[in-house]
Amino acid sequence: MMNFLRRAVSSSKRSELIRIVAVATATSGIVYANSNLDARTRISLAIPESVRESLSLLPWRISPGLIHRPDQSLFGNFAFSSRVSPKSEAPINDEKGVPVEASDSSKPSNGYLGRDTIANAAARVGPAVVNLSVPQGFHGISMGKSIGSGTIIDADGTILTCAHVVVDFQNIRQSSKGRVDVTLQDGRTFEGVVVNADLQSDIALVKIKSKTPLPTAKLGFSSKLRPGDWVIAVGCPLSLQNTITAGIVSCVDRKSSDLGLGGTRREYLQTDCAINAGNSGGPLVNLDGEVIGVNIMKVLAADGLGFSVPIDSVSKIIEHFKKSGRVIRPWIGLKMVELNKMIIAQLKERDPMFPDVERGILVPTVIPGSPADRAGFKPGDVVVRFDGKPVETIKEIIEIIDDRIGKRMQVVVERSNKERVTLEVIPEEANPDM
Repeated sequence: MMNFLRRAVSSSKRSELIRIVAVATATSGIVYANSNLDARTRISLAIPESVRESLSLLPWRISPGLIHRPDQSLFGNFAFSSRVSPKSEAPINDEKGVPVEASDSSKPSNGYLGRDTIANAAARVGPAVVNLSVPQGFHGISMGKSIGSGTIIDADGTILTCAHVVVDFQNIRQSSKGRVDVTLQDGRTFEGVVVNADLQSDIALVKIKSKTPLPTAKLGFSSKLRPGDWVIAVGCPLSLQNTITAGIVSCVDRKSSDLGLGGTRREYLQTDCAINAGNSGGPLVNLDGEVIGVNIMKVLAADGLGFSVPIDSVSKIIEHFKKSGRVIRPWIGLKMVELNKMIIAQLKERDPMFPDVERGILVPTVIPGSPADRAGFKPGDVVVRFDGKPVETIKEIIEIIDDRIGKRMQVVVERSNKERVTLEVIPEEANPDM
């Protein structure tokens, strides 16, 4: 067949090529052609249902709707397009042969990356992304401005951003009520006020007042993300309004300890989207145009290492803001390590007396004077149940404790010599400076 095609292509008679292809495919489908002296010849092949089912048994498959455009021609100036006959009604195509519903930009992407997917996602969230500018000074002397990004998440003018963009980490009480200049994508400017800020998570809320409607962004769920999912970062790097960069999720649970960050345990989304100065506080967005993270930092000595606070964590912080005006973090005073079968096997090799468990959380250190110390925890304990629920991860323990300060909780631990002990611990509020 390839020899026939090459011979026909070299010929000046296009009708000869059409006849050859028609004969070669007569038993498998219907061939039709459209010849135009001012355009390239297009030959289309429609495969019947019965033949398509036979082909599906082969190790290769034919993709429905596969089109080789003229600029991707296979032989000289000739371009071929093939379609597999659908089992049901054929889709309606436009003049260019593209399915109509594929060009419907109003529909969510449902995770599939198409020609307009990223553009559509950016268009949904873009109007709600704002540029933030905070004047900086010392004893009345102007020291420039701090720039960043934010997202309007409520029609009342609530803007989600990073704390380090809008507050002074050294003097949060004085600057938390300071002025924030807010510029929308449509050119409107407002004077905003910082209403809440949490230094541990680096999350803050800014409020503006508008007599006209404000665009808002929809919050998604970061728990649904997987490594490799497409995401986009929107913000104002170097004050360049509404800049869009795209990439993938590199890690969904990068721990703060992995980044050398002390203090309260935190988890971040790691992406390879381009993040620069001014992107801080801007949204990380999925292909449906939903905010699934807040861009917070990058690794200066590397490319493609950006980090965002997961929106699920942000939503809990916002709930704390509404309920208490601050984030309440319980503390029991344990250093914990998650166990799996491989780690347990290795620990048993080193110490035959290691607790006989299949899963749990190891306690290598108990902080002296802490609630855990007073409750009787010992280094080497393996936590298997917390407040009546089996636990396998540190995150599960954090979710169980939640904000239950002063509440008694029973904890079951396994110790060497097959000893099982039930302890009672009362969480305290963590020192915000820890």
